[in-house]
Amino acid sequence: MADDGHETQGGDRLRPPGFGLLLAEARGIFELNASLLLSPLLLSAPRGDGHPVLTLPGFLASDLSMAPMRRYLKELGYDARAWQMGRNIGGVGRMRAALRERLAQIHGETGRKVSIVGWSLGGVYARDLALQAPAMVRAVVTLGSPFANDITATNATRLYELHIRRSSGARDLDLFA
Repeated sequence: MADDGHETQGGDRLRPPGFGLLLAEARGIFELNASLLLSPLLLSAPRGDGHPVLTLPGFLASDLSMAPMRRYLKELGYDARAWQMGRNIGGVGRMRAALRERLAQIHGETGRKVSIVGWSLGGVYARDLALQAPAMVRAVVTLGSPFANDITATNATRLYELHIRRSSGARDLDLFA
């Protein structure tokens, strides 16, 4: 068993979490309601300094999924921005230029370094973007992003593979293409 609770396959490869943990993702509905009830407490967090924050959605999500996060960040005094690229259909390499362009646009408009908040696959993008353009990035925050030494050790990988096969007919998949 690996340190993070994932069992290893032969050759030290990690397996995705079991079906029970996948079903536990439905707790998000309850967490959203809890965050609404706890909003007075959440709004007592330290105030921001107005610097820009770019929010990146998870796989198959869009800016709509990050709207509550942006609203919260704005209430705290940050200049929260959407990624404006529609639905996140994956492909770190394919998205790299567009993400860098969006980052450069925000950095150019504000003259300030940009913090990046990424959810799940958006967090993978955030880390990659910070490596590509460190002079424009202030900080990276990842939420529920797959960083367990093996990006395929997540249940989202199966969904990603199915989506790519259906949309392109590809047999061999590169999560970073």
